Amino acid sequence: MKRKPIIWPAALAMLAIVTAACGQGGGSGSPVDEKPSVKEEAPPQPVTLKLYAGWKITDEDYEQIFFKPLRAKYPHIKVETITASGDINIRNMVAAGDVPDLLITGVEGMQSLLDLGVALDLREQIKLQNFDLNRLDPSILQTVKSFGKNGEIVALPYGMNYNALYYNKTLFDRFGVAYPKDGMTWDEVIELGRKVSRTDAGVQYRGLASSNIVRVASPFSLNRFDPVTGKASINTEAWKRAFQTYQAILSIPGNTTAKKNSDELNAFLYEKTISMYPFIGLFHRMAEAAKGGLDWDLATYPQYPDKKGLYGEADGYFLLISPTSKHQKEAFQLIGAVLDESAQLDSAKKGASVPPLSKKEITDQFGIDSEVLKGKNVQAIFKHRPVPYHNNPTKYDAIADSALNAAGVQLFTNAKDINTLIRETEESINAKVAAEAGK
Repeated sequence: MKRKPIIWPAALAMLAIVTAACGQGGGSGSPVDEKPSVKEEAPPQPVTLKLYAGWKITDEDYEQIFFKPLRAKYPHIKVETITASGDINIRNMVAAGDVPDLLITGVEGMQSLLDLGVALDLREQIKLQNFDLNRLDPSILQTVKSFGKNGEIVALPYGMNYNALYYNKTLFDRFGVAYPKDGMTWDEVIELGRKVSRTDAGVQYRGLASSNIVRVASPFSLNRFDPVTGKASINTEAWKRAFQTYQAILSIPGNTTAKKNSDELNAFLYEKTISMYPFIGLFHRMAEAAKGGLDWDLATYPQYPDKKGLYGEADGYFLLISPTSKHQKEAFQLIGAVLDESAQLDSAKKGASVPPLSKKEITDQFGIDSEVLKGKNVQAIFKHRPVPYHNNPTKYDAIADSALNAAGVQLFTNAKDINTLIRETEESINAKVAAEAGK
């Protein structure tokens, strides 16, 4: 049988006094048996962001790099992707007043976007969302800062590009020559290229592809224009060294103008007639090339003796937020989700993108879950480091680079000495810039 609780008379009297006081409004606090109500925050409203890319990004990379991290942290944010094609380009979007919330660019396209006014200064969002810039690789952060003339942070990287010396193992085996090693200089790579340049069974095999002058000069982080006069400034000792190195590459027997740019790339990947190819990131092309029979590996990018451990200017894949976006907070949340350490580690393991974070624990695991990169010397891309981008990027750099690379091709014929070629190229750049400025 349950017992009834016993309430003593003194307790009843005290309860009556307290109840009366509360009923008369005499108490200054909440009723003794109630807790203050806690207002629950309403769930965030769904938001759709438009993301523009200047080149084709695979569905797999969109999923791995962007959508998966976003679902994990901000499931209310969706993304609509737009890829540049024909009339679908950022200039037309600016003219129509319909700029996407976010834009993807490489370092070479950064200045043109800044000139179009489509890059928000991210410093306010960085502060509001407590984003730690010190997590980023110092060289890629300094590259971003070089585009902010007054301290602006105009973009943040979601991945880094890299340089490497790719090589065709089959050709080295066929000619009985040892594979390239990490840490080689340009002179050593050029000499090795001579050993694997030959004609075999009627096919001309090139030992070392030439790439271009600008990439060969990249470790020196050279401005194209004088920051004071605005005139082209390539008649320097550093640019001359790049021309001399490029000329030495071209002097290898078998090197001709027949396979340049994309043709040169195809000759390495698919025709398999180039033994060594010094270039930027190619991991995304290797699955297809391997199916076609390319047995490949990589070593560190060739270095200059006085620039040991440096492969070139820091480059990457950057996210910008449009100043006209109505969802700047959410757009930066997307950036934060992509740069979350767990997301970066996941992408790095799969080889989807090279992390722009400075955490070695992440880079050490790059490519470990990738079938394409299994057994490859992928850590070579981290053994040498990039240098920050040159400190005076201008909207005319593309004109200068085009003229410089065209000058490099003239070295094939040896029709002009390097000093004359550099002087004439500088004059040509200034004339082209003046014509462009006068439009």
